[in-house]
Amino acid sequence: MKRISQGRYSKEFKEEAVKLVVAQVISVPEASLRLDVPKSTIISNWVKANKVEKLGSIGKNR
Repeated sequence: MKRISQGRYSKEFKEEAVKLVVAQVISVPEASLRLDVPKSTIISNWVKANKVEKLGSIGKNR
């Protein structure tokens, strides 16, 4: 998975990050380090959005 500049991440990137954490392949802090994404972004935004099936709409321009 490759990070996209300026804090914009593809839907696929977010989905893969969530899968790593939800499946407990790696911890949130480890995912944060490996993916160079803030812990709060992964757990507070992406994991919560994934639970309500709205991960694809996170970060869309309005």
